[in-house]
Amino acid sequence: MLLTGLLLGPSSWATCAYATIPNPHPDGIGKSYCERQISKVMGWQGAPWLERPQRLQEERTDLLIQKLNLKPGMVVGDIGAGTGHIAQMMAEKIGPNGVAWVVDIQPQMIKMLQKKAEGLPKGRMQIRQSSEKNLNLPDRILDVAIMVDVYHELEYPRETLQSLMKAVKKGGKIVFVEYRAFDPDVPIKPLHTMSVAQVQKEAEDLGLKYEKAESLSWQNMITFINP
Repeated sequence: MLLTGLLLGPSSWATCAYATIPNPHPDGIGKSYCERQISKVMGWQGAPWLERPQRLQEERTDLLIQKLNLKPGMVVGDIGAGTGHIAQMMAEKIGPNGVAWVVDIQPQMIKMLQKKAEGLPKGRMQIRQSSEKNLNLPDRILDVAIMVDVYHELEYPRETLQSLMKAVKKGGKIVFVEYRAFDPDVPIKPLHTMSVAQVQKEAEDLGLKYEKAESLSWQNMITFINP
């Protein structure tokens, strides 16, 4: 389902900035960006949640992959890939000559990703460990990049998104997948959800061009074009 009626005109927004929160929410890190509290990161200890058997049915990850419209030979990025659940599905779609660049900041997740890569053709999955502000990716290499339930946890969303924009080809796509805010049927803590309007506000502040927003079972999938 295509989402409408949630978006604000960019002319009404000020430049997004960081701020310290004196009395932060217990699920937050004590810092806000663009008037949004940044949530704590789900650590590597939460890996079983990412690999739970019910995930396909609950989150319709198959529909997510379908909506990405991936083609053989594409170069794709999975940012904050965790255990590689989504990255593996993407890598299978872009074979035999495509490449998935897979990024995470946690060393424990990198080890899990390396194990996932062993089950794929050699070279199909390229793994990089990021820093807090730099994704450690080559310039202008990605046709499509995706962040699945990741962006709201970034300690430095502005710098990380700028790093991603450098890695995506001009005219390429950057896709945010975020648990839907203000939806009582989504069983996720509020700080780990985002509205379409908030994602658009932060992305357009850096110059990304909004294309569309689509609804999955628990999440919104918001697509932008890299200028």
